[in-house]
Amino acid sequence: MMDTARLRELGLQVREEAAGIEVMLDLEAASLVNPITKDFITEVSFQVLGDRLIPIAPAAVVGMTPILLSAIDAAEEMQALLLDTFSDHVFHLQRRSEELQLLGLPADVDPQSLVLATTVKEGPLVVKLVADRQGNFRVAEARRNGEELITAAGHVIELSEFRERAALTGYLSALLGEPVARTPQSAPGSEPVRFVEVVEKFGPQALVPPRSSLELLAQLQVEGRVYRFAAARIAGRTFRGLLAGTQGKVWAGRFELDEFPGVVRMVADLLKVAPEAVRLVGPDAPQE
Repeated sequence: MMDTARLRELGLQVREEAAGIEVMLDLEAASLVNPITKDFITEVSFQVLGDRLIPIAPAAVVGMTPILLSAIDAAEEMQALLLDTFSDHVFHLQRRSEELQLLGLPADVDPQSLVLATTVKEGPLVVKLVADRQGNFRVAEARRNGEELITAAGHVIELSEFRERAALTGYLSALLGEPVARTPQSAPGSEPVRFVEVVEKFGPQALVPPRSSLELLAQLQVEGRVYRFAAARIAGRTFRGLLAGTQGKVWAGRFELDEFPGVVRMVADLLKVAPEAVRLVGPDAPQE
């Protein structure tokens, strides 16, 4: 059990609750400032779990990195560490808010909890993304035509990998198994471009500039089921890939172009089937 005398030596007020030991730190002159409301945060409460202090109040500090008691020797060190951790959170909050705005997405910050969220809408699909204190976005909720989807709950989204909104919405659509929209033939200029057409027109020696974005989508059938493999260039020869079926994500990760075995081989390995069972099909193939 934690030595309460050690906690008091660090300037903490100790109280025993039904859930365990809780402590409160009076920040005195080193108050935190809520960047939205401009209110001062003069007290922070923690739950004691072993050697860790878990921030539990107020709402603006919940979810911040726990403080290790073994890493501090004085109350001043604890206050300085808390200030640094809170400053990091505010930095991530501002950075991610700017990235959302560049993508044309709303940056919704709760003024009390300082939780950053955004809502991405694409046709019948509505996805809510929520960032943690380190600025990592996760899928918090997804709905299609008002019905909740649970297949991608908790999936991490690295926002900086998406240079434009369309890339993010396309990724989320593939992640959640959104059917590929078939573009009417009467809509000129909106038809997809096949790579075979690019090669025919520009030749196999044409280059993609180092900083240009590049996205590819391949539709496949494996043992009667439809899958999509989407890839987007992050930088240089590094790509972000996603394999999704009608039930949502199967795999997501990064890969280097030089080590990529090809769509058919990679999908076969991921689904643990023979390459002969994987068939590349066009966008007009029937979907489940």
